Amino acid sequence: MAPPAPEHVRFGLPFNDILPLWHDGADITWHRPADAVDFASILGLGYVQTEPGPTATPNGWQELVETATLLPAAPDSDDGPVLQLRAATPAGRRAINDPGDGAPIRLSPALPAQEAMGVASGLDHTRFAVHIGRLMLRAARDGAILLFTLRAPRDPEAHHLLSVPSEVDARQVMHFHLGTLLDMDDGAWAHAKRADNMTLLDLDIPYQSLLSKSGQGGQGLELERLTDMARPVVECLLRPGFPFALGFSVILHER
Repeated sequence: MAPPAPEHVRFGLPFNDILPLWHDGADITWHRPADAVDFASILGLGYVQTEPGPTATPNGWQELVETATLLPAAPDSDDGPVLQLRAATPAGRRAINDPGDGAPIRLSPALPAQEAMGVASGLDHTRFAVHIGRLMLRAARDGAILLFTLRAPRDPEAHHLLSVPSEVDARQVMHFHLGTLLDMDDGAWAHAKRADNMTLLDLDIPYQSLLSKSGQGGQGLELERLTDMARPVVECLLRPGFPFALGFSVILHER
């Protein structure tokens, strides 16, 4: 019997130590890492190999999505699949320990949807917001557009949920321009504007405002300030509710 064929997959946003995998076609599966791997510290931060995404972009820009190879579990085995995660650059090797042909990360078998969604425990909002905040910092640094999409199981099309063009100026003030087709008019969006069927919200965040002095005289990010910055994005992403199959990508200037 021939061994199962490797699959090409892209990633959804990790949450509660759960990794959504978007398979080619219309399938989504949810997995936990079998080893102590925090996907929120790896994905979306520029460490992982990318390929051009499907979104139509303005001239001179290109959408990039992070991808990997999934090696299916052996037949008649209780093991889960193995994710071959490849580093984007030599510097990224240290972030994901890529030996050259990809870092092998063992995953659990696909989780039942109810378990994956954490019906009993709910979403860890703080950890999720911290990850979103780190994505925003990277996007501002690179002058990128963050694009968040929502995909339902058995639906091959990802639907626009939120776009976030971003930049940082000479004074280290980060500017985020949030735009969504959802009607957002409460919470962090109470002062949003409506134009062309879009809800729009601008954020101006001085980078220095996120920093706090550590006990050793250095500086680190202040957790509460980082999650406050990410709150409008998080509120929008959570508005549709579960099933939780959020995708993300970055749109960058072509080089």
